[in-house]
Amino acid sequence: MHLAPLAKSHYEKKTLQDIIHPRLWNKISYHQSLVKYSEIAYSCLNDERACRPDADYIVDELEKALEFLLTSENTDDTLQPLGIDQVVNKFEKSLELKSTDKNTSKNLKKNHKKNHRMSLGDITQATQNFHKDNCIGGGGFGRVYKGKLQDGVGFKTIVAKRLDPSLGQGEQQFLCELQILLQYKHENVIGLVGYCAEKDEKIIVYEYASKGSLDRYLNDACLTWVERLNICIDVASALDFLHGGAEKQAKVIHRDIKSANILLDNDWKARLADFGLSLISPLVQDTDYVIDHWCGTPGYSDPFYKKSRFLTIESDIYSFGVVLFEILCGRSTSTIKKHEALYLPEFVKNRFEEGTHNEVVFEQIRKRIMPKSLTTFQEIAYQCLEHEREKRPTTKQVLMKLKNALELQNMASTLAKFDDLRIPLKDVEKATNNFHHDKITLHGIEVMIVRLYMGH
Repeated sequence: MHLAPLAKSHYEKKTLQDIIHPRLWNKISYHQSLVKYSEIAYSCLNDERACRPDADYIVDELEKALEFLLTSENTDDTLQPLGIDQVVNKFEKSLELKSTDKNTSKNLKKNHKKNHRMSLGDITQATQNFHKDNCIGGGGFGRVYKGKLQDGVGFKTIVAKRLDPSLGQGEQQFLCELQILLQYKHENVIGLVGYCAEKDEKIIVYEYASKGSLDRYLNDACLTWVERLNICIDVASALDFLHGGAEKQAKVIHRDIKSANILLDNDWKARLADFGLSLISPLVQDTDYVIDHWCGTPGYSDPFYKKSRFLTIESDIYSFGVVLFEILCGRSTSTIKKHEALYLPEFVKNRFEEGTHNEVVFEQIRKRIMPKSLTTFQEIAYQCLEHEREKRPTTKQVLMKLKNALELQNMASTLAKFDDLRIPLKDVEKATNNFHHDKITLHGIEVMIVRLYMGH
């Protein structure tokens, strides 16, 4: 096999160490310089010529790789691999510097001083040695365990995600998720409790979301339309923050938005989770895309990104559009694929073209949704699924429309409470002789109807 296809294959499988000389690998393994260098090298090998970076972009990325190298904390003349704790210390130091900035959010200032390192012993004790009865899920990162962690005189419930490299993700994804959870604090982003990097164990500990993931409640008739709208608004708020809407910091492209990665608290407050596949992109740059190998979840992923390997924040918008329709339809994209032989985006588009899109609304809540609220929701959700990313809305636009849909629902629901008092207009016209001037009286600047419908 020639070098180019061999290198591409190992990059995609995350096994570059198999083709890098051992002496060199020992010096640069897990270093951010290697990550940046391999990313730009891989993008140069894109099969589609139009998707390959230009020379200026390559130079910029290689300079960044060199900068990572020169600014690393070395103990001798050769480059030493950065340990997990060293990298986290760098993240936390950067937070410490940001916290002195008067423009930095209070939430960030409040959290930067906390020591996030946890012992393996404490996590093992909390999860009863990762007992199978405490396993509450899993994915490409590894298994997820529920546990009880000592907190002062009491205990608090936590969730521990334990890295299993055999499933596809590794230290790069571990560090990426840690960096985002350390630097991007928001009420609708899952909170970080701590991390562990002892021996061969890599564990991230989160705050516990008592109701679990959204996908479990899609077809739950007890989840009202108003609650569903509030969940959508929470996720849109998180995305707006991550995409650069609240802080002067780099954008985060989540890259795996799906209902299984949206966690719910006891009061149905939604928080976005699972940032292992996420990418941090500069807030301001000449190009608005990151060239990267495709990854994500079938049925949710942006088809433009999958085809071109051009990743943008609009790719998150597409995936969020899928989630919006899942919430409306009461079915996941995989369930629709199983029954309709199409993933949700294609299924919904066909229904819109046929004019039967109202029929896909979850039957158990359909009659409780006010027409104007439904139309507003459907329009913005459908716009998120536009094939051309330029036509997709921004997170701010999505957020505004979702709030509008909630207002329309609440307004109509409030008016519905007074249905017993509603009087048909024709009855009022008859009672007032079609609002004849003899039936009104002037009191200063007020015009009052003296005689209303009295049963005549």
